[in-house]
Order: sequence, then C-alpha cells, then structure tokens
Amino acid sequence: MKPVSRELRDWYLSTLGVVQYRLRDTEPVALEFQPETVAEVVNPAPSEVVVELPENPEPLGVEDQLSDLHEEQIGSFRLACWQPSDDLLVINGLAPGSVPLQEESGLLVNIMRAIGRPGDTLSSPQLIDWPPSAMDQADRSGAEEMLSVFVEARVKKQGVLWVLLMGELPATLLLSPRSACPSSVGQVEELPGGARAIVTPSLQELLNAPELKGETWRAIRVMSPQP
Repeated sequence: MKPVSRELRDWYLSTLGVVQYRLRDTEPVALEFQPETVAEVVNPAPSEVVVELPENPEPLGVEDQLSDLHEEQIGSFRLACWQPSDDLLVINGLAPGSVPLQEESGLLVNIMRAIGRPGDTLSSPQLIDWPPSAMDQADRSGAEEMLSVFVEARVKKQGVLWVLLMGELPATLLLSPRSACPSSVGQVEELPGGARAIVTPSLQELLNAPELKGETWRAIRVMSPQP
C-alpha cells in the first residue's frame, strides 16, 4: 500500500469522526466529531494531484502490474464498528445501508462474555460507509487506506490491543497489504502500534451456519484476559 499523504490522512480522520488537536497560535483546533454514520459527514475531498506521464512509457514490469491490479474498483459497503472495552475493537462487514440486527447484536454480546468482556448490551456501533459521500473514487486501495487509518487512530489514541475482524471484507481490507496468504478463521496478525488482529466469520455467517461457532470460540480464546 502506498503511504497515505498527511492531507488525505487528515481528511480520512475527519470523515471518520476522529477528533484531532493541533497547535495554531497556541490554540488547539478540534475537528467535528460525528459518533454515528460516517456517510452523514460531508468534507471536501483533498485536491487532486496531477502526475505528468512520459509520452512513451516503459512496459509495465511485474511489480507495476501487481500495483495496477491493486487499484481495482471495489463496490459500496458498510462496516459496523464496536468498542465494547478499552482494549478491544470489533469490525463486522455489512451490506450497504443495512444495520446490525437484534440477533446479531445479541450474538456479539455472547461472544464478548466468552472472552471476559461482560455486559448485557452493546452501545450503538459506528457505521463506516464506502465510498464516503464526498469522495468520488472507489478503488480498493482507498478503502484499505481508510480502514487502516481508522484502526491506527483507535490503537494510538484509545489504547486498543485487539481488533476482531468479523467476516472476509474487513479482514481482507485491513490485512491484505501485510499478509501473503488469504485471511482464515483464527488468523492473528500484528498491526502497527502494537495491537493484534484476529479473524473470525461474520455475525451473519455465525447465525446462518451455527457449526462455525465452535471454531470461532476456540479462535477468540486468545483474547481472554490473562489470570
């Protein structure tokens, strides 16, 4: 993945509702916080960068071809993000415009109890829509960058140690730049900042195929608080 420019990173964070503080004439400047749906946040996209290409470009090598394939378009999607405890962030893939069903939220509560995060209810998730309403591009690398920036902000600013990636969509978007193998249930990967990500089926998959629950329970035991 190409490094994210500071301008693009700041726009992602603002779009995702992450508060930032910077010194300007000794006064902090805070970006507006929107705790609910990201799609409701409208910010001007970064100015377009025009790159002048040579008249007779060289044929693409293998690395260039892979990079070109990486810029494939990706369809619209929604991610539901919960932070049930200070050290844990949960990301579950959803269809565009949908919200977690009551059965899905109840299942997640049970999963949290199984790993020592007790509670009868969960707060409403933050919903991340792709592409953002103010952004025209919908390429895959842009979606990966936005999710990476969101997770990195939670890790650095809120002390997240575990990121539970539920479903193929969030796992592929967050881990593919660092992983040579496809995401699989129980896969654990180190993330920048010291957190670790673990992959499980989505909440929808667990409800539709209960036989997946046993493998999921075994995979998430590593997140249980150590005695």
